[in-house]
Amino acid sequence: MVRRSRPTLTERRAEELHMTIAQKAAEIFVADGDTSATVERIADAVGMSTRTFYRHFPVKEDVVRPLFRRSSQQVVEALENTPEDGDVVEVLVTAWTSPLDSGPDLSPFGRDFLTLMAASPQYRLRWMEVDDELCEAMGGFLRDRIGVGERPLDSVLPGFLIVQATRHVFMHWIASETGEDIAGLLREAFHMVFDGIRTARPAHSSSK
Repeated sequence: MVRRSRPTLTERRAEELHMTIAQKAAEIFVADGDTSATVERIADAVGMSTRTFYRHFPVKEDVVRPLFRRSSQQVVEALENTPEDGDVVEVLVTAWTSPLDSGPDLSPFGRDFLTLMAASPQYRLRWMEVDDELCEAMGGFLRDRIGVGERPLDSVLPGFLIVQATRHVFMHWIASETGEDIAGLLREAFHMVFDGIRTARPAHSSSK
C-alpha cells in the first residue's frame, strides 16, 4: 500500500481544529435528530465566529468531511498494521468496524449519526466523496495481499468494489430494524466480491 506522507505541525493543528468543529456539529445533529442546526449555532458551540467557520468550511455540509476522513484513515491504518498472513476478509471486517469502536473521539460514528447522513443527499454526498478517496488505498491493499493483477484496472476495480460494497452494507445496516450484525453483513459482502474476482480471473487470463 502507498504510505502517506507525515503531516506538518501546521497541518496537524488544522486537522485537530477541523475535527473539533466536526465533532461538535455531529453532537448537535444527533441531539436534535436532524441536520438543521445553523452555522451560527455550531460556531457558537465551538467558540468561534461564523466568519471563522466559513474559512474552514465553505458550506455547512462540509463540516462532516473530517469525521469521514478520520474514519477512512483508521481503515487504512488498520490495513497497514495487520499481519500479512491474516485472513483478508477478516482483516477488512476488522478495519471497517474499527471506527465504530474507537471510543469517545469517534462517538458520532454510531447508527444515529450515520442515519442522519444517509437521509440527506448533501451530507450523503460528502460520505461518498471520502469513500471514493479510499479506493486507491484499497486497491493497493488487494494488490499486495491477493495479487489481483498487473494492469491498473485489475487492482483499481476490486478496490472500488470493496469500498462500494461497504457503503451499501452500512446503508442497509442503518435502515434495517432487524438488529443485524454489521460485521456479519460486511463479511458476507466481502466474500461475494472475492468470489466474483476469482470467477473473473480465468476469463481474463485466457484472453491474453
